[in-house]
Amino acid sequence: MAYQTVNPANNQLIKEYPPHTDADIEAALQKADALYHSDWSKGEIDQRLPVLHKLADLIDSRVEELAKIASQEMGKLIEQSRGEVKLCAQIARYYADNAKQFLAPVPYKTEFGDAWVEHHPIGVIMAVEPWNFPYYQLMRVLAPNLAAGNPVLAKHASIVPHCAETFAHLVREAGAPEGAWT
Repeated sequence: MAYQTVNPANNQLIKEYPPHTDADIEAALQKADALYHSDWSKGEIDQRLPVLHKLADLIDSRVEELAKIASQEMGKLIEQSRGEVKLCAQIARYYADNAKQFLAPVPYKTEFGDAWVEHHPIGVIMAVEPWNFPYYQLMRVLAPNLAAGNPVLAKHASIVPHCAETFAHLVREAGAPEGAWT
């Protein structure tokens, strides 16, 4: 069954999207897994944080466009959509500015000597998201996981495919490699 963007205000079809095949899903998983095993995920966090900064800037520069898409697709009041979009830029910027500190090793002194906790990526994350905040639900998963080096495979709600597609394009435009967000 195809995904559809239908304007709830007038029931007009805006766009249809083909369903994902098993082959599409397998290819996405393989790309995400390959990225997880690469220097992008396993290397220094400094290479990932600029993507979040750029993503925040892109979102800030497109508030009206993104808000209009959400409002047309799900019927959210335009001012609420603007607020959600602005919040997403803030989340991306917050993790871009703070994730290095969050993920730094934490030292512990013990009676047996020095110890520490290290934070490493854990692998591909699967996110199944609802429709009510179509951008926020995606950003709250993407930002911390991109910073940590975990690729994300997302299944967004079927009634907001345009929001999901637009978000994915923004992530790629911000410089995330293929497989970081699918």
